[in-house]
Amino acid sequence: MDLNDFGQYTDAIQGATVTFLKSAPSSRRWGVKYLTLNRTILQFGADGGPGIVHGVTEPTFTTLIIQSSNFDDRVVLDGAPCQASDLVIFPPDCHFTFVRTGHVEWIAWSLPSEESIARKILPAATNQDAPKTAKHLVRLPEPIASRLIEASRQALRSIRNCAPADRPIMARDMERALMEELAYVWDNRLSETVLPNKYTLSSERIVLETLEFVRARSTDIINITDIVKATKVEYRTLLRAFVRYLGFSPKHYLRLRQLNLVYHDVRRETGASARLADILAAHGVTEFGRFAGHYRSLFGELPSETYRRSCAVKSRNSL
Repeated sequence: MDLNDFGQYTDAIQGATVTFLKSAPSSRRWGVKYLTLNRTILQFGADGGPGIVHGVTEPTFTTLIIQSSNFDDRVVLDGAPCQASDLVIFPPDCHFTFVRTGHVEWIAWSLPSEESIARKILPAATNQDAPKTAKHLVRLPEPIASRLIEASRQALRSIRNCAPADRPIMARDMERALMEELAYVWDNRLSETVLPNKYTLSSERIVLETLEFVRARSTDIINITDIVKATKVEYRTLLRAFVRYLGFSPKHYLRLRQLNLVYHDVRRETGASARLADILAAHGVTEFGRFAGHYRSLFGELPSETYRRSCAVKSRNSL
């Protein structure tokens, strides 16, 4: 599936429950391709611009992800900068936050947790201080990372080029080959870092407490003083945590979050029972003109245009 629409792209991601927050206008296309190899799911993604992704991995899969573009320090995971050759390992039910400062491409593998390579790498990805967010950041030699990326692309090509009747056997063979490739990659890693670490743990706690507070009050107008009270830290500490973890001040992040949640809800809830004004009100929007201006700057259209376009799509799909 190739998608140029940010909203369709966010709906299509598999292997995790995710919330995508666009932080700047798109600079490239958005796209995702899937490949199911027996019990393993591969995804090939293209993120078309800067943004934030909050997510939780599926409870039955160990998830691995690597950048297939070549940008060092363009991606930050839970407050830790990632190099282009870093492989991230997520245990099942793992909370994570990616921040992108530009467009990137990536490959993800969702492996059944009982798979031997998954069992091999899982014990290392634990952190008793933060069990819900513990994960591994593995530094690979560039040739090893390139080899893994090419093996995954070759699997996609092989499945697409073989006859439909041969695909089940080919999928099992490709899955077996990829498991061997992942084992080779693991044995040839340069280094590994458990996240969160002592440099990110405090910021993570503050940001996650803030997000929990905000989610519980989605229709309220939330002030920074409310967050300071909820997290029990001084504003300077709050600001430092947000900039380190998300790259934005709390105020700017809350605006981005509101804009994106409205966008997603307008796309998904259009219909006879969902008026645009009700959706805006449900997200605490009171200054409609100013909000519409920020919305158009980010998404290239007014909320009313998103609403009309989504209604038209749903009307066509119902025919």
